[in-house]
This record gives sequence, C-alpha cells and structure tokens, in this order.
Amino acid sequence: MYKLFQTLALLVLVLFVGIQSKAQSRVIGELPDSSNILQQIFIEDAELIDSLITNVDSLKSKSSSSLAEVLFNPEMRLIHGDTIKLKTIEVEEQLTYRQRDSAKIQDIHPQDSPDLKGFTLNSKDGTAQITFKGSIRLNGAYDFNGLAHRDNFKTIDIPVESESQGARFFMSGHQTRFGIEATKKTGLGPILMRLESDYLGTEHGYRLRHVYGLFMDVLAGQTWSVFGDPSSIPWTVDLEGPNSSVSKRTVQIRYSHLLSPKLRWTVSIESPELDLEIADSLRILQDFPDIATRFKRLTNWGHLQTALIFRSLAYNIDQSGALGYGALLSGRYEFNDKKEILFQLVGGRGIAHYISSISGNGLDIAYDETTKEYHPLDIFGGFVSYGVDWNDNIYSYFTPGFIYMPGRSFQPDNTFKFSAYFSGNIFWNVIPGVRVGGEYSYGSRINKDKQKGKANRISFILYYDF
Repeated sequence: MYKLFQTLALLVLVLFVGIQSKAQSRVIGELPDSSNILQQIFIEDAELIDSLITNVDSLKSKSSSSLAEVLFNPEMRLIHGDTIKLKTIEVEEQLTYRQRDSAKIQDIHPQDSPDLKGFTLNSKDGTAQITFKGSIRLNGAYDFNGLAHRDNFKTIDIPVESESQGARFFMSGHQTRFGIEATKKTGLGPILMRLESDYLGTEHGYRLRHVYGLFMDVLAGQTWSVFGDPSSIPWTVDLEGPNSSVSKRTVQIRYSHLLSPKLRWTVSIESPELDLEIADSLRILQDFPDIATRFKRLTNWGHLQTALIFRSLAYNIDQSGALGYGALLSGRYEFNDKKEILFQLVGGRGIAHYISSISGNGLDIAYDETTKEYHPLDIFGGFVSYGVDWNDNIYSYFTPGFIYMPGRSFQPDNTFKFSAYFSGNIFWNVIPGVRVGGEYSYGSRINKDKQKGKANRISFILYYDF
C-alpha cells in the first residue's frame, strides 16, 4: 500500500508540473485567445486524470492481482472472523489486514501466536513501539488405544501389536504462549525484533520458540527453517500437525530477494544438528552449516513453492561423513473464499531432522554393525488438506498424509518403515479472542518386520488470545 501511495503522489506531482509547464509555454509563445488556452489545458489534463482513475480502478477489478500480490507479502496477516488465516484477497474486498515492511521474509505457522493481538506501547517520538501478546491454551485428548503415554500425536510413536496400550484421558496447559515484538524506524528502514515462548521444554519447562531480528531483508535468529512452508500447513488441534509436514525451527541467517513482482527467492545458512543415535559419551561436531533455499511464487489462486536443502553429515570424530539433501514442493490452492487445498510433498536423504513428527528419533543416518559404517537414510512423505469455511466463524480441515522410509538391510527388524495419518477437525471463533476446536486423529505404523500398530484419538483445545 505504501508503494501505491508513492505512485499516486508521483503522478499528482507530474500532473502539477505538466500544468505549470504547459501554462508557461503558452505565455512565452504567441498568445492566442485566453479562453482557448484554458479550454485546451482542461481537456488535456482531464484526459490525464481519467487515465489515472482507470489505472487505479483496474487494481480493484475482479480480474486484477490479489492484494497480497500488489504488496508482495506472501505471509500477510489477514483477519478472517477472528482467525489469522492466509487468503488471496481481491483489492475491492474490505477485509482488515496489517502490512509490515519486514513481514515479507517472515513465516507464519497456524500454531504461532496471533499476530493481530496484544497491547502496544509507543515511544514519544513515534519511531518505536513494543507489543506484548499472549495465548492461553488448554488442550486435552482421549486416547482409545495406541498413544497412551504421549501428549502429541506422532505416528512414529504408535506401539506395534506386541506393545499395545490402553485408553487414557489427559489435559495440559503447557502450550500457552507469551511473546514480545518491538519495531523501530531508522533512516535505512524498520528494525523488527520478536520473541515467543511456551512451556514445552524439558519436563515442561520454559522454551524459546522464536527469537530473531529483521533488518533490510535479512533475518537472524531462531524461527522456522527456510526448508519449509508453514503457510501450506493446515490448522490442527494437535501440536504436531500432519505426520509428514516439514516444519522445523532452527537458528539461522536468511536473506530474501524479490526476483519479480510475484516471485521471491530466499536463502539461509542454518545451525547443523545431526539426528543420530550414538553413545552418550561420544560427541560428534558438525563442521559445516545446513544450506537451504526456496522460490515462492504468488498466484491469483494462492501460492506455489519449491525448497531445497543440503547438509554435511559428519558422523565420525574426524568429521568425515556424507551429503544429505532434500526437496520440498508445497502450495495452497483456493477454489473460492470458502474452500482451499493445502499440500506438501517431500523427499530426500538424511533430512529426518526437518520433519517434526519423526525428528529426534535418530533417523538421519543409521549404523551398520558389520561394516562399522554409517549410512544416510532415505525418506519420502506428503499430505493433502482440504479446508472449508462453514461460515465466518466456523471452519474445518480434513488431512490425510504418509511417511515412508525404505530403510537399510542391516537395520533391526523393529525399525520404523511406514506410517499413515488422518485428521478431521472443526474450529469455532466464539467471540474475538476466544476460540475452541475439536479433532479426530487416526494413525498407523508399520515396522520393517511388518508388525503393525494403530492409534485413535479425540482431542480438543481452548484458546484465550490477548
């Protein structure tokens, strides 16, 4: 919007200069009848004004680019009822939105704290502000079978037939969020800083989710990895979401560049963390950062993104190792204002660390006892989610997904090989700041030895956002 205002101001200035120059040229030259002079000036300037209005109106037409495309803010915060949802919006629609100069290189995840909430304090000179925000969250679930000892619905944790578990009911408030955002205007552009935390650390202790700063298209700190697409992940009651969703928070430095009005390129160097099962006494240090990049294209129906990652997997004390790599195709397709499709397809070698539902299980690489060597593991997965808004305050997502790891012949028989996932939910924005949700989740697991297990859960969540 700021650029649009600049353009209008420039056109008005040109128009004003044109009027002055034309009037001056007529005075200096041979002077015809003054009424003819004024008539000609008004005719020409009326044509210019009519052309300007036509150009502005074209931005409002149904066939024009979306508001997100006009501003090129792929992660624009939009108010849809009381829910922060990503939508491609025509300019003529009078929906409330918020644009930040630096928002174009941030990522938004459905599980993050609402952006358009909080209490803001402004500096006396108007150049800085700080916002305090929070989200009190109470979640709970009833497990019919399967994940009786887990708060999150991770299909890799489903016990197989020989380890079956009974039913359980639980509730927790540890997903509660608190955040601070600060912005400051400078001569070179705004600076933005963000901190967000919850209580899902070790033994439900304090945990940092996001902590980063933004300045001149450069982000530094901890937030969602560039190898990911949070805006293509559906709303879920369960914290983990689809079993194959690529959504990992990492420490990073990223740079984002606009290649065209609809295409943005982002590249990052990220903290290397190897997901490997080793003896507690052995510490293997990584000697090279993970490199991630992505290309995100906006369209009139949503967006399409491709992302790549390259990893140097050091698994010996001398830091020798192998190359890990992965690719992600993701996007969002909006049929209309009420229905949309979200999807992700991922594949690679040595990238289990970046798939949140299996991260932490030592599945980046595996050790061959016979050859005394490590080997990176292949992984493939994906999900498709159908979202529908039943009305302005009630919406649902229905999401099937899968993960497949071919594995290696030397791995144990109880090694994870495949899991399937499905969830269906409904959310209701009761009043501004209060939201409730319910969800049914189903998952299955198959091991290398073909032993199987399944889990069924009904879960709920209450949000109190400020």
